[in-house]
Amino acid sequence: MSDEELIEFYGINKNWPKEVPRHVDYDKIPLGELLSRTAIRYPDSQAIYFEGFRMTYLELDMLVDQFATSLAKLGVKKGDVICIDLPNVPQYVIAHWATVRIGAVSNPILPVNRFVEIVHQVNDSKAKILVILDFLYEEYLLGKELSKMSTLECVILTGTAEYLPPLKAKLGTALGKVPRMKEWPEKIGDIIFHKFQEVLKNGLPIEVPKVEIDLEKDISILIYTGGTTGVPKGVMTSHYSMVVNALQTDIWATTQLPKMNELKGKGGMLLVVPLAHSFGNIGMTVSVLEGWKMILLPRPPEKISKILNYISKEKATYMPGVPTLYIKINQDPDSKKYKGKLDSLIACISAASALPEEVKKEFEEITGASLVEGYGMSEFSPVVALNPFRKELQKTNTVGFPISDTFVKIVDAEEGTKKLPQCPNESCKNCGPDEFQYIGEICSTGPQLMLGYLGREKDTKFALRKDSKGTTWYYTADIGCIDKDGYLRIKDRKRDMIKYKGHGVFPREVEDLVYTHEAVNEVGVIGVPDPEAGQTIKAFVSLKPEYQGKVTEEDLMAWCKENISPYKYPRVVEIVPELPKSVIGKILRRELRKE
Repeated sequence: MSDEELIEFYGINKNWPKEVPRHVDYDKIPLGELLSRTAIRYPDSQAIYFEGFRMTYLELDMLVDQFATSLAKLGVKKGDVICIDLPNVPQYVIAHWATVRIGAVSNPILPVNRFVEIVHQVNDSKAKILVILDFLYEEYLLGKELSKMSTLECVILTGTAEYLPPLKAKLGTALGKVPRMKEWPEKIGDIIFHKFQEVLKNGLPIEVPKVEIDLEKDISILIYTGGTTGVPKGVMTSHYSMVVNALQTDIWATTQLPKMNELKGKGGMLLVVPLAHSFGNIGMTVSVLEGWKMILLPRPPEKISKILNYISKEKATYMPGVPTLYIKINQDPDSKKYKGKLDSLIACISAASALPEEVKKEFEEITGASLVEGYGMSEFSPVVALNPFRKELQKTNTVGFPISDTFVKIVDAEEGTKKLPQCPNESCKNCGPDEFQYIGEICSTGPQLMLGYLGREKDTKFALRKDSKGTTWYYTADIGCIDKDGYLRIKDRKRDMIKYKGHGVFPREVEDLVYTHEAVNEVGVIGVPDPEAGQTIKAFVSLKPEYQGKVTEEDLMAWCKENISPYKYPRVVEIVPELPKSVIGKILRRELRKE
């Protein structure tokens, strides 16, 4: 693009972090080679920490080679799909990198998925192998008709205790604290069962097959969308796109936070976001790129401040998370004890939903780290935009700027053919009746863009559209604008916009305003059918512990009426104990609508 187009699409001005290059020459290597390179550079650096168990990059690389060799012996070839249904445990890391190393396709399944969801993903992807934790198999697949997964040839079972320190594994199993399946099957119908550790042993001597990989056309990871707009679709991500996005994300942080450059091969990434989710997956990939220790948590601890204990003891440098996680950390009274004791933690990223300003400030005060909000989706491997890490450039209620080599434009939400200008208004909260001159559907393009949706040509054609210059843009179905300073603002999903008496109202915008009430812990806003208004605005609110029983729905209603524009304030407020959330903590408006 020309310099003028760069300025237009990037919003390059005094706010753009000058340290970050606008264009990067990316390594053209298969995804699996990232780990190989890191093992050569930092063989003795810790790669994995899991409940006291530790593994170096040299050890991890050898286990990956063993598993990859064994997969080839099981008949896995380039392009074959392997489903991985595991929480954040070392086996996930081994299976994932072994799969991509031999040119097969890594297909993560969220560990909360039930039988019907697993069947859909296996069949839709035509997977040959399923790697699954034994207690997940027992919970969701045992006794079910496995023959419904028509392409499945074998299941590889593994247990949590396999990568625990021996004493912890023995005691945990004996006391029932480590869930396990007592009897593992050997064969059900035509499906053969294998044990993870035996698969590893069968990979000796190591003979990893050499495969030719087309970096920009061959699929490395097939991540399924959450199904919020219908049946989950498989997002085809190339080797090149994954490597590019890891570098883009890494460069955004390391150029603005020079201390990170001193920590190559020494830092740590706390991963409590599921590795099976695109957000957790990029965290793992960046960790491997930097030679950082992956501090794996299979689930958020019951005592949430324990996360800060892991950060302190294991010297975590970086942490991806969602607003719910940061809210809970702030609210745990024991979190304050770690103030001044988290010198290792430099930066955190929040995504999936809006990050309230007061949550950001309180978390930064406790930890001393920089917490910025970002924007992404599985279709972009997943990172599209990030707020600057430099304090003076950060802007609340925005997701910052598109990262290197990534461009964003706003088009009219109806047809998607007219490019809209930047919003000239000083405040984007009350732009008035002319706001739809600037607010529309967010479109983005960049080298990290997906190849398309597996087996869904119509959906792919609708989402990926070429402009007059031949550039392919992804139509996100998110509504937003680029403000006068060039920052990207997310208003909402197209389907979530509320029509109140002819006015377009964005739930996220209302939520951001309601969050400023001191008693509000979490809020979700939806439109409810109304015969006169078309839709009326309803807010579901959970209260902070210290305000429970002291603030009423009427109090919140009165506050909203006083502080929010007449056509935007919630007409109904319902106080609930907790809001429904996805596996990574995103508030699910569709569940609120069901209620």
